[in-house]
Amino acid sequence: MKNRKALALIAILAIIAVACGGSDAASDDALVLGTLMPLTGDLGFLGPGIETGAILAVEQINAAGGVNGEDVVWVQGDSGTAPDVAATSLATLISEGAAGVMGAAASGISLAIMQTAIDAGVVMVSPSNTSPQFTKVKNNGFYARTAPSDLLQGAVLAQVLIEDGVKSLSIISRADSYGRGLAEATASAFESEKDGRVVNTIVYHDQNATEFSSEVTQVGKNNSDAIVGILFPSTGCGVLQAAFEQGVLETPWYFTDGVRGANLDSECGLNGALNGYKGTAPGSTAGAALDAFTKAYKDRFGEDPAPYSAQAYDAIMIMALSAAANGVTGADIASGLVAVSGYSEGDTECIGVDCLALAADGTGIDYKGASGDINLDEQGDPTASTYDVWKIASGDTEEVIKSIDFGS
Repeated sequence: MKNRKALALIAILAIIAVACGGSDAASDDALVLGTLMPLTGDLGFLGPGIETGAILAVEQINAAGGVNGEDVVWVQGDSGTAPDVAATSLATLISEGAAGVMGAAASGISLAIMQTAIDAGVVMVSPSNTSPQFTKVKNNGFYARTAPSDLLQGAVLAQVLIEDGVKSLSIISRADSYGRGLAEATASAFESEKDGRVVNTIVYHDQNATEFSSEVTQVGKNNSDAIVGILFPSTGCGVLQAAFEQGVLETPWYFTDGVRGANLDSECGLNGALNGYKGTAPGSTAGAALDAFTKAYKDRFGEDPAPYSAQAYDAIMIMALSAAANGVTGADIASGLVAVSGYSEGDTECIGVDCLALAADGTGIDYKGASGDINLDEQGDPTASTYDVWKIASGDTEEVIKSIDFGS
């Protein structure tokens, strides 16, 4: 597999050359969009791959004539998987004139900085925030996400567990907004069948901890049929290494999107102990939009799309489409995100940059995203989504078993 960080760097250098065009500042009519991905920190393995979707979107938009006849100007920030790093990067993006920001990747990071963006009149659209907490946060239309709430992922994971005949379950999870939300959603959905299924325990670990023996002992002591691990890679390796040493990995484990593509076997030194174990993660809905994105992505980067790259592509696209229809300020973009993402009577279905001219001409559009229909509600939550059920086939090799669609 090619190094995604190297791919992203090459693409970044190319797009900066196109966007800057030798000018020191963007035109007042130009749409300025930023990305705020984890290029360093706990999710540093994930950020560059997500950015490739955004890069592809900006390149396609500019090749099609841009927005308002101007190239989209793209600026990059690093969330660092840390609130202080993200806050500093967001301030820089705001100072550089960004009207919209794709990010952050982690739910906790977005929750920590979104009010700063809102106060500055900057739209945030995350491709990977999944915490149910966002549904309750007042955002005045300046926040949306193209990844669905973990209330849905919890239901999907529970369905997989039930199909596999699991009757009793233990969960070990990060003690943050992502981990708690997904753990509670999974437990609630699993027990809702009311046919004797039980969650024996939910154990939360400090995301800054370095030692996890006691938590692993606690999660393994009930002899549950299965264990769900809601983890990020750095602390996840500590959890899994302790589980390996204690023999707790002999119980089947199930994972979530936080470690998909993280090469857990080699990174954690597990020697195939996770082979055959399953996980869930937001995916992409099969159809013409996904086919077009996948082909363009492979042509551009030479490999299959990275996790969340389709959601990143869609995040950039809906901001650009709203800007084409309404204007290039943050308030303009915020005013039209819901409209361009979903269907109203008389709207025209369209894919990718084919939507740009329609939006600019004032035609009502129903954007069919690379990741799915999206169909944002007034809170900025997708009401249509797809989940992949994946498994660790051997070592670091993962494969998708099936996909499950949810539609509004």
